[in-house]
Amino acid sequence: MGALPAYPPAVQQSVAEFMSAAPSSVRALSGSSAWASTYSTTLRRVIHEHAARAPRTLQSYLGPSELGAVCDRQVAGKMAALPATNHVSDPWPSIVGTACHAWAAEAFEADNARSGVLRWVAEQKVTPHPNHPGTADLYDAVEHAVVDHKFLGESSLAKVRSAAGPPRHYVVQLLLYGLGYRNLGLPVRRVALAAYPRTAASLDGLYVWERAFADEHGNVLPDVVELLTEVFAQTEQRRAWADEIVAGRQGLLDVSADPSADECYFCPFYRPQAARDGGTGCPGSVSA
Repeated sequence: MGALPAYPPAVQQSVAEFMSAAPSSVRALSGSSAWASTYSTTLRRVIHEHAARAPRTLQSYLGPSELGAVCDRQVAGKMAALPATNHVSDPWPSIVGTACHAWAAEAFEADNARSGVLRWVAEQKVTPHPNHPGTADLYDAVEHAVVDHKFLGESSLAKVRSAAGPPRHYVVQLLLYGLGYRNLGLPVRRVALAAYPRTAASLDGLYVWERAFADEHGNVLPDVVELLTEVFAQTEQRRAWADEIVAGRQGLLDVSADPSADECYFCPFYRPQAARDGGTGCPGSVSA
């Protein structure tokens, strides 16, 4: 059996011994044999390490996709560049999403080439806030629409389809992208979330949610202005908290939190054990 790279010798030995002694029913969880199970660990390591070095992972500023999060603690912690304590979440959904976004960009750019009309603008950098630029997925020059692709599992797709619509951070992200395109001088009449069924066998489940951004005269709608004004004020307050954390005048847990069973799992500071041992990280929705 080959060695397990990037793990201490004692861990390699214990895992190797376990896999060698484990019954076939256990080994089959990650491979058809002891070697295959060990090899799956090697493959997983390479993918995880590459994901940890991806530009988005190493990004030192928050983009539009993060500013709309309802939890002050999560955003302030990111602004303060605190080290992650979450050892629960897996990068695989993000990896799949990145690959799907790249494929979608190629598809819409190819449609421009086939039609001879520059209808679609894919992967355009926009700056809705001077300190928080981002890359918008798609702009439709015919509909004057800003489109964000979301490749979602069944439960997340169901929430977008529900009467409540997409979560707040999705809506804020779309509106910020809309503002970013306005700042580029392009008209924006509406924003749209294209929710693709990531785990389905076909695109039949594709669902589009849209929201008006401006009226027929190009004036940004009052409700959009109100929400973006709220987000900008929130962002300044969160930056102030982050500065206090960096200066050592307060800790992460001094910032108010809005724990959610859905959102905490993906937060970089989620550490449910903190509810019991009082250690680093945020317990999130877990009670002591």
